[in-house]
Amino acid sequence: MDIRDFLDEIRMPRGGDYAPMAWKLGSAAAFVVVVIAGLATSIYTVPTDSEGVVKRFGQYSRTTEPGIHLKAPFWIESATAVPVRKIQKEEFGFRTLKAGVDSRYLRVEDIEARRTSNSDLLRLVAESGERISGSSRLLGDAAKEILRGEFIMLTGDLNIIDIEWIVQYKIKDARSYLFNVREPGQTIRDASQAVMRLLIGNGSVDEAITIGRIENEISARDMLQKLLDEYETGIHVVVVKLQSSNPPVKVRPAFNEVNKALQQKAQKINEAMKQYNEVIPKTGGEAEKMVEMAKGYAAERVNMALGDVAKFNKIYEEYKVAPDITKQRMYLETMSKVLPLIPEKWIIEQGGADGGILLKLDLDSQK
Repeated sequence: MDIRDFLDEIRMPRGGDYAPMAWKLGSAAAFVVVVIAGLATSIYTVPTDSEGVVKRFGQYSRTTEPGIHLKAPFWIESATAVPVRKIQKEEFGFRTLKAGVDSRYLRVEDIEARRTSNSDLLRLVAESGERISGSSRLLGDAAKEILRGEFIMLTGDLNIIDIEWIVQYKIKDARSYLFNVREPGQTIRDASQAVMRLLIGNGSVDEAITIGRIENEISARDMLQKLLDEYETGIHVVVVKLQSSNPPVKVRPAFNEVNKALQQKAQKINEAMKQYNEVIPKTGGEAEKMVEMAKGYAAERVNMALGDVAKFNKIYEEYKVAPDITKQRMYLETMSKVLPLIPEKWIIEQGGADGGILLKLDLDSQK
């Protein structure tokens, strides 16, 4: 009997007996429902930012790309979309309530100032796995304890600091992400807190707050990635970013004053070093200049003395040969040097009764 015969029997019951007809109609309706349900459960769609993981009787079967696909209907196969191309984020010590230009965050200070709603607090408590029922005060206390448990840390030099950070990650292996870890989000949170507390506990408070922040971010990312790979979670850590690292709120003003004093001390030292670097090289250069000038002057005087000695010896040799001529030449050379220095020159006749001033020589006249 084919489908056409089956439909003919439904339309024209034999012998006027309608009981078999009702049974056949019910069977046809059930058949149609089963066909529709089978088609509906055998078609699934994978979003563009995901991969589809198909499980057959709960075990891994295959991985499919984005788009429309077919699978075995009903409970035989099931498909789960895993967002492998989406960057996801976990926050520690705070929560982002609204991202954007007018961002809003959930912190301990906001809870104490009553700037948060009960729904935000309830969501935070629910995400942590705790069950709190009662007044908003109890809910707020529970939320504060959850956040404090995340951001309060002890450094290697026995100081307490508040650390807030985020972890951004992607899913690199959809199969490992679904089958190797029961709760991937909580696993990332536990692993990240373990890594961050290890780094902060092995360093000083200054390294955690100022000089070692970048190194801690890099080390935390590498250590967290190594830990997640050991557990074969199929997760790739994109970045670990420290949002803030400060002393506790109650001691923060005193800590800031100490930092301010240290900065002023460093500033004074830098100013003194600047003056030192300006004065000492300048003084050293001036001293070296004076020493070189003295050496030059000494060399000049020695050379002049040696020249005078050589000149005197030459004149003495000539004097021994012709004393009169030499004396006359020396006299004339000396007068040629002395006379130009005398402002007024007079010619005076020496000897005799008529001796006296004869003439004033006006050598400076232009006439």
